[in-house]
Amino acid sequence: MSHEERKLDTRRKIAMGGLVVKARLDREEPAVLLGMLMSAARVLSSPNADEHRRRWRVQGDTAFKGG
Repeated sequence: MSHEERKLDTRRKIAMGGLVVKARLDREEPAVLLGMLMSAARVLSSPNADEHRRRWRVQGDTAFKGG
């Protein structure tokens, strides 16, 4: 991995951690967070994934706008 690729990877990981903080989940145990994310991954691979993705996107957009 080049220096530039490592830099981009680090930036992406920091941004993902910022989402945990924004969702106010930063006080949860890492195992709880991982379990939640694994559950979400299963939902996103289900036949009705598009509906969940749409609903979660609306919620996320609202949170980013401060709502």
